[in-house]
Amino acid sequence: MYLLISRKKTIIIDPHISKDALTYIDNNLLKVDYIILTHEHYDHISGVSFFKKRYGCEVICNKACAEAIHYPNLNFSKYFKVLMEIMPRNKGQASYVNIEPYSCFADIYFEQKFEFKWESHDFYLISTPGHSKGSICILLDNKYLFSGDSLIRDYPTITRLKGGSSKDYHNITLKFLKSISSEIIVFPGHYESFTLGEKTIKL
Repeated sequence: MYLLISRKKTIIIDPHISKDALTYIDNNLLKVDYIILTHEHYDHISGVSFFKKRYGCEVICNKACAEAIHYPNLNFSKYFKVLMEIMPRNKGQASYVNIEPYSCFADIYFEQKFEFKWESHDFYLISTPGHSKGSICILLDNKYLFSGDSLIRDYPTITRLKGGSSKDYHNITLKFLKSISSEIIVFPGHYESFTLGEKTIKL
């Protein structure tokens, strides 16, 4: 989960219900303008309904993500305990997780690309399928990339889940990632940030 803050406004990327984030937003009297989802999986959308109800913000994602977040079998909340065991650093933690089937809704969605300006910052959202049908990357000011699970520094991108496609990942997503500067700082959906040129698994 990321908070992008400019003056007294914020955009939330991939929200979960976080006491720290809530306290920060309220103590600083921030206006939440948008939630952006990098993809439809439960661990990236679980706070959507909470923040949307509390702050009245709009949710942005691509069309495939917007369709999938309605359904627990497509957003994987129905199977989340099993999926936790797939992630390399989560072994043994699934027994502590109790997830109810979850659904939420998007307000703004797009097919391939979506651009907008916010607080003098340029946002370029592009569909990057492979990990899931609804995956996107968020390029901010051509300097920062929020990659969701489409790019993680020390791990290959998982494409074997339902809706994933290694073909789409190599033909579409890798093509995009190779087209942008290696100096761009990547903020992934899991683990540490890095510059694109520091990616340890070759693109």
